[in-house]
Formats: sequence, structure tokens, C-alpha cells
Amino acid sequence: MYHIHRGRSLVLASLLLGSAFPLSAQSPKKAAPLREVVITATKTETERWRTASSITVIDRKKIEEQQLQLLPDALRQVPGLVIADRGTPGSVNGIFLRGTNSDQALVVIDGRPVPANLAGLYNIETLTLDNIERIEVLRGPAASLYGGKALGGVINIITRSGKGLEKPETSLSWEGGSFGTSIENLGTRGSAGIFDWSIELSRHDTQGYRLNSQMQLNNAAAKFGVQLADSLRFDLDLRYYNADVGVPGPAAGLGANDADDHVLTEFWSISPRLVWETTERWTQTLTYQNGNFRQAATNFTPGFGLNNRITSRNHFLEYQSVFKAAEWWTITAGTWLQDIGYSRFNDDAPGLFNPAGDSYDVDQAETNWALYLQSQAEILPGWNLSAGLRHDAYSDFADATTWRAGSSWRMPWTQTILHANYGTAFAPASPQNREAALFGNPAFLEPERSQGFEFGIEQPFAGNKGVLSLTWFRNNISNLIVFTPPFGPLQQINQARTEGLEAALSWQPSDRYGFSSQYTYLEADDLTAGTRLVRRPRHLVSGDFWIKPTSKLRLGAGARYTIDREDGFGAAQRDVEDYLNIRLTANYEVSENLEIFGRVENLLGERYQEVLGFPAMRTGAYAGFRLRF
Repeated sequence: MYHIHRGRSLVLASLLLGSAFPLSAQSPKKAAPLREVVITATKTETERWRTASSITVIDRKKIEEQQLQLLPDALRQVPGLVIADRGTPGSVNGIFLRGTNSDQALVVIDGRPVPANLAGLYNIETLTLDNIERIEVLRGPAASLYGGKALGGVINIITRSGKGLEKPETSLSWEGGSFGTSIENLGTRGSAGIFDWSIELSRHDTQGYRLNSQMQLNNAAAKFGVQLADSLRFDLDLRYYNADVGVPGPAAGLGANDADDHVLTEFWSISPRLVWETTERWTQTLTYQNGNFRQAATNFTPGFGLNNRITSRNHFLEYQSVFKAAEWWTITAGTWLQDIGYSRFNDDAPGLFNPAGDSYDVDQAETNWALYLQSQAEILPGWNLSAGLRHDAYSDFADATTWRAGSSWRMPWTQTILHANYGTAFAPASPQNREAALFGNPAFLEPERSQGFEFGIEQPFAGNKGVLSLTWFRNNISNLIVFTPPFGPLQQINQARTEGLEAALSWQPSDRYGFSSQYTYLEADDLTAGTRLVRRPRHLVSGDFWIKPTSKLRLGAGARYTIDREDGFGAAQRDVEDYLNIRLTANYEVSENLEIFGRVENLLGERYQEVLGFPAMRTGAYAGFRLRF
């Protein structure tokens, strides 16, 4: 579907071009330095342009200004990343990062892996943005540092800390609105002597708009720190959530919409970390994490094997050493050990897909250890080279060695940044993909592998108040696992390819208004079958424009236009309707301590489906307040 309705085009064009006409003349100012620092690309604090990688950062300011609540809301801001949900709060979300599969994007919290479910997915749909300082999304193969599951990239959720605060900060917020929505949040952070803390508690309730589409979500996140000595710091990260989510099923097709069908999920994690600045040039870090994910599906259709209890547990240990050999050269080395266990107990009567009735049909464990080495060097002023090598050994798979090489150059006379990257990656089959009880194929012992390339250019302008960037990427994937209808078996195809272009433009002429837009062109194809990979739109256009008529009022408008995609499987694969989603936001600072806000989602009431058969939410209006003291 290449047509673009005229009305939609005019709305989107107004958002994308609105900043072309300044509200008032601005006096020229000295250019601000380009100093955005990221962690994910190199596992060390590095200026973004030096990493040679494509990274998007969503900071706390954007989270609050755009009133983002759950992780998928934030990830929709990232070029090259597509979220496909089933239309109701808490429903399973797919992540397609540069066209790769959902289980090929690694999700970590402060660098610690999040336990995955049996499908190899992370329950991002119930991960709140409480206690989050920023989100870094690394696009492109990252296995040379992060191992398997990083074929498409890495989503790193970086949490807030109270370290260095002169006085404690406490916030209380509430939001309510359409579909019976109510969200409460209480947070505090600060420091006292050698101790610091950051704690947030929240509750999300919504009834949804379809029968049995309700969600109740409780969340608690905390980080405690102790500065044991000038060079020695201890952190303890604690997380917990539980969610009760209704599962309405497809609007048409398999299964009835039973009002009692629902899924209970629970996640908890405890993770201590010790950071020792051994010398001015040498820092050592030791991290441990014990994380558990549990799920109980109840009141599903008898005999389908869907009334079950699933458990996924994760033990993770990592040692990392960062040595600054010279002012221009940093060497990072590390080792990690990850032990994963997973099981499923069916609590159901014997039936077509569960002939044994009550029993464990999945009960497995696997171990992965790895060594990695990375070099970052500025060999000439403005010219950076980075390279990494990692070896992974698995208890259930063959060993894998991956590597990455990248280069970036910032021209001193124009500040133009050129960057290029090449990396290899692999992704072991998820438990769901290789367990026969889950329609998988036990023969999937050969991991999915890829070779990824990217070349890009970034040009600041108007005294660094604006940035224009363009990046071409390509992933050649072998052994890709695909679904065959109606219930499998899954197949590994010989070759797949994802290739495209990411363009972004941002401009903030003053502190009164600003603008950003992104465009992604993607070709994602099963080269063996000669078909497109589903749920990957060929064109994705988005834009945000904001204005501050007064110093206390901020108004924002955002649009996302998804064009030319396919869904369904086998002979049922077909085109799916394009859609335009527009949201409006307003934030007003009543006083230094009180802010009120409101927003409208899906302004035009578009009737679209991100996943075929599952209608998206209609127009919704929400409002609330945030109190700081």
C-alpha cells in the first residue's frame, strides 16, 4: 500500500515542517559543545559520536514531557524500531529492531540481562518507566560485547540514583482518564553521608475498551548505594512487579473471547554491584543478578494446554576491567557467566495439545560463559577506531565467536560526523522455538547468525541547535527461525535479509519551541521463500513538535505514520492497512512544586491493527498532576 491519503499527509506535513517558520527572531549564540555520553555501545562512558554506533537516547526529561508510562511508549520514539502489540494494555508486544525478530533484541537494566519468557521475549509491555533515568537503544549487532540475543541490538534501561543530591527529592503523581485508567506513583531519592537511595512505587489500573482487556499492575523499583571508600562503591538494585492482564483474544479467528481468560505475571530481581577504581587509569566492576519471571495462564480454553504456570530464572555474574592505557586508548575486558532455567507445568485436563493433562512438559536449564575484549582508540584527533571480540560457550549449543569493528571521524571544520560499523552476531533458539511441547523443533541447535553493516553521516547546523543524520544498514541472516501455519512446525530458513535507511532531523532554535522527525525505510525479506517478513513496515515516518507559549506551559504534538506492511502466515499472508496515530500533550507548571498535565492518544480515532486480528485502542484522553517536594 503506497498510497497516502491526502488528509493524513497534510496533518503529518504540518508536524514535520512546522518548525520551518520561526516564531520570533533569535539572536545568534555560541555553538554548544557536542557532549552526549552513552554507555551501551562500549560498556564504558563514551561520547556518542566516538562509538561509531547508531544509538538513540530517551532521557527522563522526554519521558515526563511526553507523558510516557510504559517501556513500549518510549521505544516507539526510536528510528528503525517497530513495536507490534495486540491492542490492549499489557498484551504481548513484539520488538522488530532493524527488521530482526523479537527475540533478537537484548533487553538489559543497567547492563544486567532481564529474564526472558519461554518465547525468548521480554515482557516490556509491563515494564514501567518508574525510576528510569534514560533508555539507550543500540541498533545493530552487539554480540561482541553482549553475546547471544543481541543480533538486532540492545535496549539498555538505565535507572535513577540519589548519588550527589544535596537534599532529598520526593514526588507524588496521579493520572486518570479514558477506559477506566488510573495511575498512581510515589518516588523518593537522595543521599546522606556515604549512603544514597532511589525508590519508586506505582500502581496502574485500566479496564481497556474490549471485553476482558483490563490490566492491574503493581511496580516497585529501588537502588541503594554506599560509598565505602573514595575508590570503592557498592550498589544494590531491587525490582519487583506483578500484573493481572485480561486476554481478549483476536477479534475474529481462533478461540472465543472468554471474559475469564487472563494471565498473571510476576518479576523480581536482586542485583549487587561493586565498583573499584583501582587506580586513576584502572576500574574494576563485579556484578551479580538473580532474576525470576513467573507466569500463570488461567481459565483458557480447556484441552489447549494453555492453563499453565511458567517459570524462568536467571543467575548472572560478570567481571569487567576497564584500563586507560593512554589518554587516547581504552581497553575493556570481561567475563560473564549466565545460568538460565525454565519450566512449564500444565494445570489442565487432557486435550488435543496437552494429552498428558497435569504435568511438567518443559523443564530445562542451560549455562553460558563468555570472555570479551574491546579496544577504543583515538588514533588521530577526531578519528576513532573501536574493535571487539567475544567467545561464548553454551551447555546446549555450539561455541560462538563474534567480533565487531567500527570507525568514526568528526571533521574539525564542519563538525560533520562519519561513522561505519561491521559486526557479526548470533542468537540461540529460544525455549519456545526448540521445545516440541511449545510447537518448537528440538533440532534447532544451530543458532541464528548474522553479518551487519552500517554507514552513516551526522551534520549539526545552526550552531549545534539542529542535527541531520542519515544511516544505511544491512543484516544478512542465516538459519532464521520462522513460523509455519497453523501450529507449526517452525522452520529454519537458509537466508533472510533486512536492509534500509534511517533518517532523522531535530531542531531547537530556542527554549520556546523545537522539532524532531524520523523516517525509516526497511526491506525485510525471507530470501529462501521469496516473501516479506511480516509486521515490518516498509515506511515508518514520525515527528514531534513542541511549543512553550509561556515559560510555564508546554504544548506538544506527535504523529507516527506506518505504511506498507504485511501480516498473517503462509497462504494467509497479506497487506495490512496503513495508519496514522496522532497524540497531543500539554504540561503546565502551576508552581515550583506542582505540575498538571494532560494528553490525547489516537486523536483521529484510527481503527488500525498492529497485529492482524487485534484492534488498537481508540481515542483516549488523560490528565493528572505531579507534586514535588
